[in-house]
Amino acid sequence: MKGKAKSRALFALAALLLAAPRICPAAPAAPEAAGLFIAEYRVEGVHLLKRSEVEDAVYPWLGPHRTTADIEAARAAVEKLYHDRGYQTVSVVTPEQDIARGIVRLTVAEAPVGRLRVKGARYASPARIKAMAPSLAEGKVINFNEVPRDIVALNQSADRKVTPALQAGATPGSVDVDLNVQDSPPVHGSLELNNRHSAGTKPLRLNGSISDNNLWQREDSAGFSFQIAPERIDDAKVFSGYYITRFSGVSWLSLMAQGTKQDSNVSTLGGAAVAGRGEIAGLRALISLPSGKEYFHSLSLGFDYKHFDQRLTFGTGANTSLLTSPVTYVPITGQYSATWNKPGAVTDGNVSATFGTRGLGSGSEQFAVSRYHADAGFVYLRGDLSHTHDLPKGWVVFGRVQAQVADRPLVSSEQFSGGGASTVRGYLESETIGDSGAFGTLELRTPSLHRWLGEPKGELRFYAFGDAGGVTLIDPLPGQQGRFGLASYGFGVLFRLREHFSGAFDAAVPVYTQSDTKANHVRITFHTGLDF
Repeated sequence: MKGKAKSRALFALAALLLAAPRICPAAPAAPEAAGLFIAEYRVEGVHLLKRSEVEDAVYPWLGPHRTTADIEAARAAVEKLYHDRGYQTVSVVTPEQDIARGIVRLTVAEAPVGRLRVKGARYASPARIKAMAPSLAEGKVINFNEVPRDIVALNQSADRKVTPALQAGATPGSVDVDLNVQDSPPVHGSLELNNRHSAGTKPLRLNGSISDNNLWQREDSAGFSFQIAPERIDDAKVFSGYYITRFSGVSWLSLMAQGTKQDSNVSTLGGAAVAGRGEIAGLRALISLPSGKEYFHSLSLGFDYKHFDQRLTFGTGANTSLLTSPVTYVPITGQYSATWNKPGAVTDGNVSATFGTRGLGSGSEQFAVSRYHADAGFVYLRGDLSHTHDLPKGWVVFGRVQAQVADRPLVSSEQFSGGGASTVRGYLESETIGDSGAFGTLELRTPSLHRWLGEPKGELRFYAFGDAGGVTLIDPLPGQQGRFGLASYGFGVLFRLREHFSGAFDAAVPVYTQSDTKANHVRITFHTGLDF
């Protein structure tokens, strides 16, 4: 929410720029004359507009019986035409002249940018910052309709705040622009300890990440993250990385390459324990769509290469049997993301479609071994919608819904999981898995009590919550349960200290019994960590 508030401030800044004083020479009054015949307005210095547009603007004030008031109206009409197009620094004056021949001269002073300076940048390249503000380039007349777009682009990075300032230029008839920069190191990291675990594994998980958001002074980004189970490493080992490259002159497009290597145990349905060992490599085009004052949205398109060496264990003790079912496939995914950010409320939404591709991986027989009736030609839709709303006296309400709809049985790596911190608290992570499903969350949060901690910029809130939802299997095997319902309620607390240390604790009461959770048995979950 903090990042979105910054964007609102940028648009307010753009509005202030629109009100910035213009550098305009005083226009001497034309000599008083009654009953003038004006045959032509000769407008000099027009470069930004079409000549025909200027002629249309002054046309109503041509002809006989004109006065100096008509001349002033023609001058104002030309100036208004510029201002309506966004050229707020342009002025139009009426120079001293003899209009006895019916020709009135108007002079346009377009006031281009004389100097563009970057001040205060410590970690970002001044040349790069200038390149990201083409509407303020030296020698160009500022179009204030384009300035907000560039300001938003300059401030997209959480590590940088850029504030433009206009002043009279050192060269007469020009304006100078200073881009005042406040930036911080682009390298970030985090370390978190939590107890979000799946069935049959030790509780603790250790997550870590590190990233750099300004590689090569091109604002390329790279990051690495990991998850391990510190009590028993074999329970969870996941490593992932990504690289995002940006293109000069195409600010709306980025390209991301990502990869994941995982070796971890997760629970499944029907008493089977699945060990998922595999790799994922993917490529995404990230597209920023035209945004409004309070609305921001983007699109991503790409594909993944996925390979999993699944091992399905059936039964227990002497009756245990092991089935290995490796599967390789290449799904294509498109996702639309949007944020509506207005005072006191933030709404976020995502919707994605994933399509399996036949002929680019394992055949139907391998899919069928991994899951009855599964194949590479699957399709499913997934979406989520969340809303945070400020209430009177500092109270906050939060709600979220998420769902997946599939057209056929899916392999476990594409299924929709239920249980855990992101769906229904009080259950183990991914305690239930299905092909389709839906979950909802509602939270009521107290006003922040951070002053109890002596932290003027910290946060401390208590909250009550309720979670509910379920998943279904398409074509379950005979005797296999096909529907799973989950629900819970409880209380929690979240905190942030000194802007770098944060955490949360939940006490959840599950309503329904599932394979590894009994109804009405309170489960405590937590996460706490450091970030920089």
